[in-house]
Amino acid sequence: MSSIPEDQLIGQKEASKILGFKTNQHLTKYIEEGILKTYQKKGSQRKWLDVDEVQNLPTPLPVPPPDHYFPTLKANERWKKKD
Repeated sequence: MSSIPEDQLIGQKEASKILGFKTNQHLTKYIEEGILKTYQKKGSQRKWLDVDEVQNLPTPLPVPPPDHYFPTLKANERWKKKD
């Protein structure tokens, strides 16, 4: 049993919706890579996630990333508007 209160745990489908994923594939990858930790509820075989962990994931950079993050990144050149 986890030390997280059961009312703080959400299912994978709900976590995917919170993160803006259409399917659970990306969430499964996050779990496999250790980015998100799963928990167990008593009497359940499903994998549960802590809602706070899901909501506190860092937000991804926009595409293209701002120049001040990666000033030497050549890939940014293809996103710039040509005059």
